[in-house]
Amino acid sequence: MISLVVLLRLPLCVGAGYALSRVLGSVGMVDTAAYGYLTAALLGLGLYGATSTIPRAARSDARLIVSVVTVGVVLKVLLIGCLLALIFRDPVYFLLAGIIAQIDPLSVAALLKNSPMSRRARSLLIAWSSFDDPVTVLATLVLLAVLPSMAISGTNHAGLMADVGFGTLAADLVVNGALVVAAWTFARIIRHRRSGHDRLIIGAVGVVYAVAVWRFLMFGLAAAGLFLRPRSPAWGRWVDRAVQAALLAAAVLLGILLGGADVDLAAGVSLGVAAFAAQILVGLLLTRGLQPTDRVYLSLSQQNGITSIVLALTFQPIVPSAVGVVGVAIAAINILHFACNQAIARFPRLMLAVAGRIGGEEAPEPVTRSAG
Repeated sequence: MISLVVLLRLPLCVGAGYALSRVLGSVGMVDTAAYGYLTAALLGLGLYGATSTIPRAARSDARLIVSVVTVGVVLKVLLIGCLLALIFRDPVYFLLAGIIAQIDPLSVAALLKNSPMSRRARSLLIAWSSFDDPVTVLATLVLLAVLPSMAISGTNHAGLMADVGFGTLAADLVVNGALVVAAWTFARIIRHRRSGHDRLIIGAVGVVYAVAVWRFLMFGLAAAGLFLRPRSPAWGRWVDRAVQAALLAAAVLLGILLGGADVDLAAGVSLGVAAFAAQILVGLLLTRGLQPTDRVYLSLSQQNGITSIVLALTFQPIVPSAVGVVGVAIAAINILHFACNQAIARFPRLMLAVAGRIGGEEAPEPVTRSAG
């Protein structure tokens, strides 16, 4: 079970930020260059932390992983965006769908500590939640190019262009690719060094991170996390701590902006419910061939954290409703996740009935909860 402190830390940080905004105010904050670089720095930490911890065992399911983080993300965005755009008659919900479509890897890591899923399903979920973060970022940039009304106006925020179009997007992808090639070439050159290898890699991570934050090259930074990894196990622990700190900082910043935002409960809850339902449909559709019980847990795995929070913060200067809607949606999604997973964990017969229907055969025996 996840401890009460872990469950409450995000709401407490959001509440602290909200209280701070009521005292000091937050007017004009999103229009500063510092705000843009801060959100880019937080997003970059989350993306590098996600891809740099993908287990090697995930390679055995590479085809399935590619399908869930490409086809899966696109399907979820389309399902959520089409439904809510029709209900609220506003195309902005396609962008909000892109912001909320990914699965939070930090929440997944906490969930898997006491998960009854098989080793294969665990590895798949870790890779899914890690790879779909950069794909989600790319999807939001594509949506900005597709929806002219979403074009960024005003000041330049951490490298985000003032006029987003397909030409700009293509040029941005080329620059991201150049960053990845340069980082990969450097990693290949020093891969056989026995002394000083980790120091050089850490230095390269610092350079790539700084350039990515400066020019908002988030996709390149995420891709670099696949191979720019020091050999020392301690590096993973430091990255995890940095990402945890970034998550809490983003939660405080979210609370600060919520203090001055128009919170739309109806839109936020609708977005959250639609995202959770989309994960169920896409999860069941793309995981055929896995054990029925694994398919149930994967279909109920939608959680949102640092990437969704920071994307909402990042696009707040473009879409003033982003924070007020996405903040509520994140809360709704995480409540639904907790309630549904608790239900199937506490009532094994319910789990067996659902798994049996999904598998189209006699339900399996109850799954024993794993210790790790």
